[in-house]
Amino acid sequence: MADQKDETAVGTCVRPPNGPNSEYFPNVPVTTHENRRALFYDDLLRGKTVLIQFMSIKDDDVYRFTANIAKVQKFLGDRLGKDVFIYSITTDPEHDRPRDLAAFAEKHGAQDGWLFLTGEPAVMQRLHGSLFARGAGAVGHEHGAGPMEDCSVGLLRYGNEAAGIWGSVPASTDPEWIAKRVSWIESREVPAGPFKRRGPTPLTATTSQGGPQ
Repeated sequence: MADQKDETAVGTCVRPPNGPNSEYFPNVPVTTHENRRALFYDDLLRGKTVLIQFMSIKDDDVYRFTANIAKVQKFLGDRLGKDVFIYSITTDPEHDRPRDLAAFAEKHGAQDGWLFLTGEPAVMQRLHGSLFARGAGAVGHEHGAGPMEDCSVGLLRYGNEAAGIWGSVPASTDPEWIAKRVSWIESREVPAGPFKRRGPTPLTATTSQGGPQ
């Protein structure tokens, strides 16, 4: 009888546990600029610290935020692709096909760990709605009845999915500061061994038997 393998593990490769907000993020299929298929939550978000941008190739000359993100790579260093991942999601999936995004990624010097994503228009719209507020009547974040400005192009989302910590920063922010913001939410290894409470600070000077002078 053949050995049965755990669906969540193959050898020593074990999937990280779902984050506290896992049910919120759609686990929809997307295609990377490398023309690989992935599930947005299972493959790209689960257990990861990420920086997410919405963009389109046709608007690159107007909104130069992708060039700014390219500079962030320098400050992430070898953490990119290991501890932090960058996802640039197209808002124009009908025109931004994988081969177009591949050329766009090369133009901006995208390194391993930075993926450009596209997919079916309805899928991209759903991802957009889960990460950014949109106009009244749209599916996604809606606070109140009034219309809301779509700020997704000029705002980056960053988060530690495992810990359920999310924030945002203007896409035009200094690249070093963006990398620093991301570093604040990265998971840290807990020191080994039992916790030891620090005792009282030793006195630096002796006193006489009659008490302090």
